[in-house]
This record gives sequence, C-alpha cells and structure tokens, in this order.
Amino acid sequence: MTLNDHLEAADSRPSGFDYMRLILSVLVLVIHSVQIAYGHKIYMNAVWGHFPLDGLAMTVLPMFFALSGFLVAGSLYRCRTLLSFMGLRFLRIYPALAVEVTISAMLIGPMVTSLPWAEYFTSEGFFRYLLNVTGHVTDASLYLPGAFEGNPTPGMANGQLWTVPFELVCYIGLGILALVGARRDRRVLLLGLLAFFALSILRMGMKTGWHFDPWVGPVTGRALVLAFICGVCLHAYRDRIPVRAGLVGVAALVSVLAFSLSGLGQYVGIAAVSYVTVALGVMNLPRVRLLKQADLSYGIFLYHFIIQQLIAYLLPGLREWYWITLLSLPLTMLVAHVSWVGIERPALQLRKLVFALECRIMRSLPALTGWHTPAER
Repeated sequence: MTLNDHLEAADSRPSGFDYMRLILSVLVLVIHSVQIAYGHKIYMNAVWGHFPLDGLAMTVLPMFFALSGFLVAGSLYRCRTLLSFMGLRFLRIYPALAVEVTISAMLIGPMVTSLPWAEYFTSEGFFRYLLNVTGHVTDASLYLPGAFEGNPTPGMANGQLWTVPFELVCYIGLGILALVGARRDRRVLLLGLLAFFALSILRMGMKTGWHFDPWVGPVTGRALVLAFICGVCLHAYRDRIPVRAGLVGVAALVSVLAFSLSGLGQYVGIAAVSYVTVALGVMNLPRVRLLKQADLSYGIFLYHFIIQQLIAYLLPGLREWYWITLLSLPLTMLVAHVSWVGIERPALQLRKLVFALECRIMRSLPALTGWHTPAER
C-alpha cells in the first residue's frame, strides 16, 4: 500500500498523526528536562555526542517538522487561495503563542525575577521578550530579566521558541512555491527540495572548510526547514511512495546512524527520518480517549519549558531529569488541555471568518479563482 492508500482507508484522518504529535511533544519535554536539571553545559555533554542517544535525540525536531510539512501540504491543496491558507496557519499558531508569551512575561516573570518590579517591567530584556509574540525570536529574546537566577539554566523562560521563526519560514516558503506553480506541478516542490538541500550543504561546507566532523548539538534551523519540505514532497508524491515495515525499519536505522556519525547527517538523514515519520503517521490505530478530546501537542510544546523551570526553581532538591520529567509532564498536559479548550479550539472556530473574507475578495478579484484545488493526481 502507498501513503495515499492508507490515507484513503482512514478517510484522510489516520490516528497515527495524532499519536506522533503527542509522542514527539513529550519527547521534547523529556530532552529539555536534562537541560533544566543540570544546565546547558552538562546537557550538551550528556545528550549529544553519545551514540546512539544523540542520533535519537536529533531526530525528534526534524520528525516534528516533517509531520508538519505533510499535514500543512494537505491544507495547502484544500484551500482555495493563499489567503485562507495563511489565515489558517495564523489561527493555529499565533493566538496560543501570544497568550503563552504574555503569561510568561506578565505573570510568571515577576514572581521569579530577582529584580525590583519597576526595573523588571522597564528593562530592555522584558520588551525584547515580548517581541516573541510576533515570531521574531532571537537567542536573547528567550530570556526574562532576572528570572530563575538560582536555576542551572538561569534567565531562560522559553528555550523551545527558537524553532518558531523557522516554522514561519516554512509557511512563507510553501506559499511562494504555490504561487510559482507547486499546486499544479508537484515537480516544483521536488526542485525546491533539491535546491534547498544543495544550498544547505554548500553553506555548511563553506562554514566548516568542508570538514564534516560529527555534529555535536541540536539540529540547525536549516535542517528543520529541509525536513518540512521533505514532508511536503511526501504528501505531493503520496500516490507513489509505498509503506512497508522493512523499509520503515531500514529508514529508521539510516536516520539514527546518519545523525550520529557525520556532520552531514542532519541533512542526509532528513529524508529517511521524514519517511519514517509519515509512514507511522498514516497508520490508523484505535484512538484513545485523550486523543479524541483534545490536541495537546502544541500546548505541551509551548508551556513545558517554563513549567520545568518553575519546578526547578520551587523544588531545588528535585533537580534530576527524571523528577523534572515526572512532575512537569502531568502539569504541562493539564495546562495544554486548558490552552486547547480556552484558546486553540476557539481560535480555530474563527476559520469561518477567514473563508468569508476569502469569498468577498474572490468576488472582487476574479483572477484569484485560478487557485482552485487541482484534481487529485
């Protein structure tokens, strides 16, 4: 069976993607618990550079982006115009992000800062942190002034947000590819993937003097974008790509080896790990009750880091990665559920306004009707 066969058998709603989102978000939480418990230096030495642990850890974020690429590509083909496509992406990402950043800066930050409140609320770092709501995330904007000073990772409030700008780049890049014909001809997507792959290797080679030593540390943003494009291409060619247990196993082994043994691995292993992600995602296992009630993955991603920092701050005697994980996971899932019920799901219900605006614009600008969904390949 091909990827498309599995999708059709599940009415395009296989449960595998729900399981993958939840599992990957929990794995990100577990990985960050090491950083929260012991600090960045020990985190780098403990997680990265130890085969096969580093290879396994380095696949988590690329799998997230590959999964996102596959699912977002489906949204691209369903939308009538670029307006609705970008509008839906905005509704899924921005409201929850804005609320999380605001809560961190306005409520949690003042409780854990060593600075006087007047100095905290007027500092440059406070306003720089608030810029995270725009998607403009830098290394400096991950920190709140004076926060968590007694923690092994002082100051850092939301270390996971470094991936947000690359996610925005993915959405914008996919929109550009659609404008130049990707919806009509899937070869445009494949060419975009190959071009980005070549440019990434070229840039990495020029930076390292073409010495591709084993990569130490998390994957780069370019690798995440590449994984996203791989996911998009897997969706575009879903009618030709088979799903076989043996092939999935070989691809999983190749991805772990590639990420562990070479600096080029984060690029070479991307295609393999993207295939593994999507192949697992199209499996349609029975849904547990939790998956039927809410999509907790984005909330877990957004809130886990600052919750773990709070636990390390309030319970310094429990600064071990396993305690941080055990304490933060249920609390984060609870907060993620509140985020889904109170923010994310209501925001997604605003899709009707996006579609209504789209219809009005299309009536005013008939040329946009050329965006109609193409026939299935």
